[in-house]
Amino acid sequence: MKYKFFIALIAPFFLAHMAHAQLLPPYLQNVNKVEMLWVDSVLAQMTPEEKIAQLFMISAYSNKDEAHFAEIENFIKKYKLGGLIFMQGTPEKQAELINRYQHVSKVPLLIGFDGEWGLNMRLKNTIDYPRQMVLGAIQNNLLIYEMGREFARQMKLVGIHFNFAPVVDVNVNPKNPVINDRSFGEEVPNVIQKGIMYMKGLQDGGILACAKHFPGHGDTEVDSHLDLPVIKQSRKRLEQVEFKPFRALIDNGVGAVMVAHLNVPALDSTPNLPSTLSAKIVDSILLKSMNFKGLVFTDALNMKGISKYYPSGEAEVRALLAGNDIMLFSEYVPKAIKGVLDAVASGRISQDLIEEKVRKVLLAKYWLGLNHRPTLDTSNLNQKINTDYAQFLKEKLLTAAVTVVSDKYKLIPVGDLSKLRIASVQISGDSSYAFTQYLDNYDAISHFYISKNASPADFQKLIAKLSDYNLIINAHFDLSRFASKKHGLTDASIQYLKTINQKKKCINVFFGIPYVLNLLAPMNTIVIANTPDSESQSAAVQVIFGGMSATGKLPVRAGIYAAGSGLNIRGGTRLRYVNPLYFDIKPSSFDAVDKLAQESIQKATPGCQILVAYQGAVIYQKSFGNHTYQKVEPVKNTDLYDLASLTKITATAPVLMTMYEQGNFKLDKNLGHYLPDLKGNKRGLKIEEILTHQSGLPAWIPFYKKTLNALNLPDTNLYKKVVQQDYSVPVADSMFMKNAYIDTIYQKIAEAPLEPKVYRYSDLGYYYFKKIIEEKFKKGLDEVADSLIWKKLGGNNTMYNPLTHGVQIKRINPTEQDHYFRMQTIRGYVHDQGAAMLGGVGGHAGLFSNANDLAKYFQMLLNDGKYGGVRFFEKSTIKKFTSRVYPHNRRGLAFDKPVISGEGGPACNCASPESFGHTGFTGTIAWADPKHEILFIFLSNRTYPDSENRLLINQNIRTRMQKIIYDVIDKN
Repeated sequence: MKYKFFIALIAPFFLAHMAHAQLLPPYLQNVNKVEMLWVDSVLAQMTPEEKIAQLFMISAYSNKDEAHFAEIENFIKKYKLGGLIFMQGTPEKQAELINRYQHVSKVPLLIGFDGEWGLNMRLKNTIDYPRQMVLGAIQNNLLIYEMGREFARQMKLVGIHFNFAPVVDVNVNPKNPVINDRSFGEEVPNVIQKGIMYMKGLQDGGILACAKHFPGHGDTEVDSHLDLPVIKQSRKRLEQVEFKPFRALIDNGVGAVMVAHLNVPALDSTPNLPSTLSAKIVDSILLKSMNFKGLVFTDALNMKGISKYYPSGEAEVRALLAGNDIMLFSEYVPKAIKGVLDAVASGRISQDLIEEKVRKVLLAKYWLGLNHRPTLDTSNLNQKINTDYAQFLKEKLLTAAVTVVSDKYKLIPVGDLSKLRIASVQISGDSSYAFTQYLDNYDAISHFYISKNASPADFQKLIAKLSDYNLIINAHFDLSRFASKKHGLTDASIQYLKTINQKKKCINVFFGIPYVLNLLAPMNTIVIANTPDSESQSAAVQVIFGGMSATGKLPVRAGIYAAGSGLNIRGGTRLRYVNPLYFDIKPSSFDAVDKLAQESIQKATPGCQILVAYQGAVIYQKSFGNHTYQKVEPVKNTDLYDLASLTKITATAPVLMTMYEQGNFKLDKNLGHYLPDLKGNKRGLKIEEILTHQSGLPAWIPFYKKTLNALNLPDTNLYKKVVQQDYSVPVADSMFMKNAYIDTIYQKIAEAPLEPKVYRYSDLGYYYFKKIIEEKFKKGLDEVADSLIWKKLGGNNTMYNPLTHGVQIKRINPTEQDHYFRMQTIRGYVHDQGAAMLGGVGGHAGLFSNANDLAKYFQMLLNDGKYGGVRFFEKSTIKKFTSRVYPHNRRGLAFDKPVISGEGGPACNCASPESFGHTGFTGTIAWADPKHEILFIFLSNRTYPDSENRLLINQNIRTRMQKIIYDVIDKN
């Protein structure tokens, strides 16, 4: 008889599957004799009370005291409950308690969890994944599946078997106080697609899903936790909207459905009857019409939507008669069990009905591995749950959800930065928010902060301060999901946004759900970034500046914008900043780089910045050590380093390349062609040979030595401590050189004898290139390079003489304790003596920058001359300057290249022949590889405190580090 019952139970399932391609819940698929023997044996050992108790799940907390833990344990022992729903606490304590409770339970417990957005919905120290309305904006539904699988992995670690998710309510009412952003949105197809993917992810990962809240909780304005909501829609509308997601998930094999406490007159006109207790809704529609064969859960029976009208004992009896299988959160479990037992004894409920439901519960337990008593491994749970991948998944989800709702003037991605003066206004944000730092990655932006609760007068003062800016990025934080709270807006903040959008070109970013637009006037450019998480802030900024694409769509109607609205914004015009897992590279793969950096800061250099970009994305960016070995000032990513000879290819070369494209600089001309007043043997030097260091120029001339007196101190006839007439060339702090001595420097170069025309690295030609540039543009090299290159790139941290540009000295790494010329610590002034004697602006040295700015420049070169929508150079020009010119000389035109032999050069032998870059005396290197699409930047002040320290060079730290990076990337 038992097996006949089993066949009768599953036969309709297979018929339905054949007729409608409907999948059974996984625990009812391929049920075999072994499973049924276990189910029957367990059932046979149960008393009537124990069978009923299998249909109850009560709440358990891991953040309470021992009295609570003991109470739950006693409940399990006494009543033989079917399962527990774990609520607030920590993963470690929950796992510990589950082991404890499973040990004392006669039949292993079914552990449920309300984790719509993952473990963090209930448990501390876990990742806070986005809510479903955020997911509703995502167009790549595979990400939703990926999330479901990851939730399953994490939940299994802490003993969970059932996740009461996904929510498949269609949130058609923006005033809904209880579902709201827990829904995927208001479009039925979108809810269906994402609900199925979430469910499949969970169940493929071994966790049963539970679609909720049947028959549909999306069109309510009453919270069923507080009262009984009434759904006033017609049966036809319910069939067209609310029912469809449930049918779809049932057809795709969802493990369970949760029934909500709703009064739906179109389905059951009984006054004050919750859908949970309605046979017309549960049995007739869910079980029969929709052919659902899985487990049916009630919503919490202690919610006012049901407990207000039906006492414990009666509510549970009615729930079972209606078609529910498992009852959650009964107010009084002993009374409830007795009520059901009495109903069975009186014949109101049949024993067969109870046993049918228990069998379904036991089949689910068997599929979940509960035919054996489980013991959870509680060691290192935090590390096992919060993996790099788990965190990366959150980043992917939030990034994919960013939605550019409108952009009338095509402000996104932001174009030529040299034409813009940008201000950011963070409403209820502050300088500690990641948004500020992410914006600073792209340009020099002025930041303003104001509370949303500020007075109208304060907002007016802010508007006045913004008068000089031509692009405003408004970012609104501290928003709310509730319409009753005006979604976190205030009258003053609403008026500010209206006014500033009328006055200025604005990009408006909202770190909250789309419903915020219901309260705002239409705006030309709107970005919905969904959450205030740092990942959302990063993604929003990267979309605005062209680092990332935006593909999100509104999951609901918001303001004048229909559901499904959203522009496809193409990224890739500027650098992205991403987790290396985007390229399947584990962050831990770079541990060897970290280790080598840590070794280098012991004796080779006080500190350093390292940046790695791959395929246009920064995948590694870290700073190590301190400004000095005294370890007082840690190096930050925003700090500046003296680039030394990197100046040749980041200031002089790009200007010459610009002139080359304009026809104003020809490589086959002689130096005298551009400097007609030049006398002597330097006139005939060929430009191409100077750029490749084989013109015969000597390596360098120590100009400063001739300016020292008999005591080897600066000659007071040539240097003054304060600016005076004819003494205004800044060489160091409180040290100004006689202006006329610059002519002496050029005279000494002109008088220097030429050497044989073989490869010999020399700075001297760049003194002349500086002259050529300044005579052509009638302004200083620093101004020319800034206007042609760095302002357009957003290189706001790249400059000559940073102290004169208002850079705080604490942001600049010192380069040397100079005891031979300037007799002071060199900080904020160029280290190179010759460049210093030119006032800090040399063609060969003098530029200061950080790794992030350099990455923009080199990525532009890797992008064939284009960056941020601006064309800097033609591809052919870059190819010309970065290629070898002569067969026995590794150098390009200004740019350095790997050594021809493959050993001992500036780059590791893994760098391709097409790669290019340069090194600097202070311990810097920037190297770009078009073939491998790899960019490596290492900045240091290895010259501090003494430039004779050559450990960084002798130990090949930079090339070893580069080799590690290539190996990491090549393996993926």
